[in-house]
Amino acid sequence: MRYAFVEDDCHEAAPGLAGTCRVCGGAAIAKCGQHRIWHWAHKGTRTCDTWWEPETQWHRGWKDHFPKGWQETIHAAPNGEKHIADVKTESGVALEFQHSFLPEAERQGREQFYSKMIWIVDGQRRKRDRAQFFASFDNAIHQQPLVIPARLHDSALLRDWKASRVPVYFDFGDSEPSDLCRFSEPTLWRLNPNSQSGAVFLSPVAKSYLIEVYRTGVAFDEPFTETLQLVADLLRKRQEFRHRMPSAFDWQLMRRQRARRRF
Repeated sequence: MRYAFVEDDCHEAAPGLAGTCRVCGGAAIAKCGQHRIWHWAHKGTRTCDTWWEPETQWHRGWKDHFPKGWQETIHAAPNGEKHIADVKTESGVALEFQHSFLPEAERQGREQFYSKMIWIVDGQRRKRDRAQFFASFDNAIHQQPLVIPARLHDSALLRDWKASRVPVYFDFGDSEPSDLCRFSEPTLWRLNPNSQSGAVFLSPVAKSYLIEVYRTGVAFDEPFTETLQLVADLLRKRQEFRHRMPSAFDWQLMRRQRARRRF
């Protein structure tokens, strides 16, 4: 946990502090070592929220884009069940930042529990996810709004999250030279909620714009104008390259011709 009560005030972990958990009221110990991010932990090995995962600097970086009072907000269901949302906006939308692997049953449970929520997923946890993700882009493209079909069998990351019924945003950090699509500012890739046909569709969204939307509550119309022509051009060039690639028969014929020249 990032926050605990210290004498009825909400505090981050710091050396020498003793606190209480804001959910269950149990004793909380400030963990302030050199190798892990400073945090509060329950005394012993217990935890009062089974959905909690060890927090990374990636989690903290995302939380810090939002007001302190929105972070680690306790959400209670009518039946008394409680969980801690990473961020909960004034309009009641829960933002969950997910780094570690999430079992399917827990994903479904969280989506049902919060109802109004989005996922923001660390796309750099596994080494191959980035390359597989961009390789999954289909050549077809719908331009208004910008939507790119993707092939599930090419990306483990998409297969992990394809069944989500709420928006999922993949965060790959800054663009890299190997990315199929590169942008001048950090860009998230939105996995639109699963369609009835099972098809998967992606949309690029500027990170700064998504943060603004949930901080201010403005309507989400995704006016990221840089992406439209850029992505369309990249996909068209890739399609043209594939059309120029020799077929398997052509490759075999060329190998035979080269072999004849050597004799």
